Amino acid sequence: MPSPAADPKRLLVLNRFVTVLKAITAGASYFYTPYDVQNKFYHFNEVPGYPLYMVFTEDGQQPEEAGHELYDETFSITVNAYVQHSTNAEAVKERCLRDVRKAINDDTKNPAAGSLSALTVRVQVGKTETDNGIYSIADAAFFSQEFIVMISGDYGEI
Repeated sequence: MPSPAADPKRLLVLNRFVTVLKAITAGASYFYTPYDVQNKFYHFNEVPGYPLYMVFTEDGQQPEEAGHELYDETFSITVNAYVQHSTNAEAVKERCLRDVRKAINDDTKNPAAGSLSALTVRVQVGKTETDNGIYSIADAAFFSQEFIVMISGDYGEI
């Protein structure tokens, strides 16, 4: 029986983002432990707990040839989040943004198997969008943090 096909590298990278964010634990290195991290978008009224991180792939560019049967592909992964606090949701939002950025950045330096570094991934922090205080009426905040991801490999991995 043939072995199952390997997942595409884009999916491996997306799944790694989820794994890395799920591993965040409040303490010496991070401010908040996520309530949950998923590849599902929640409506504000359906949020089961805070902070809630939602991770998705976004637009990409056409893969560029980097050599015989080798490619570089650039695309975005976006981490959307709902956070809540009764007196200062803006501070919580900024701390959660920092937690997300730090966790992803640290994994790009991690030599362990399965890490973003081991997947030959380069990650750059992209644009951040926020709710501009709209959810403060509910003692909450929302942000969307883009990460620009470049993967390299052969065409069989696409």
